[in-house]
Amino acid sequence: MTPTPLAPTQAWQALVPELEPTAPPTDTAERLLLLLHYSIDWETSWVAEPRYRKTYWDKQLPGRVRRAAYRAETLDQWWSAVSTMLGAPAPRQPERRMELATLLRQPPLPVIAAFRDSLPALILRVRIIAEAVARQRKATSK
Repeated sequence: MTPTPLAPTQAWQALVPELEPTAPPTDTAERLLLLLHYSIDWETSWVAEPRYRKTYWDKQLPGRVRRAAYRAETLDQWWSAVSTMLGAPAPRQPERRMELATLLRQPPLPVIAAFRDSLPALILRVRIIAEAVARQRKATSK
């Protein structure tokens, strides 16, 4: 039997085996943050400006994620708000769009609670994963 391929975010998470897997609501939150991060238009979005990029991980990303989490009752509402605030349209790759659509159907309240209650830890994990993805891309582009 052929193993099911990993979703894009799961492949990114697998690049950092030192990070213990998290429980479903927290894992869903982490994966949504990864999709959000990789949906930002780093060429034209306001986030790409050096003054904002410098504070992206510490202020820009957490502030907007938290604000959207406190205003949303559903994951659709959360994604709509935070993606608009960060200039992150829907993912450009079909497999990422499909994963996003699937994750947005998870039970919303536990995921939104994870954004509200565990955001600094989630951002830390996402940053570690994003750095691993960047290292891998750099290594494979040589």
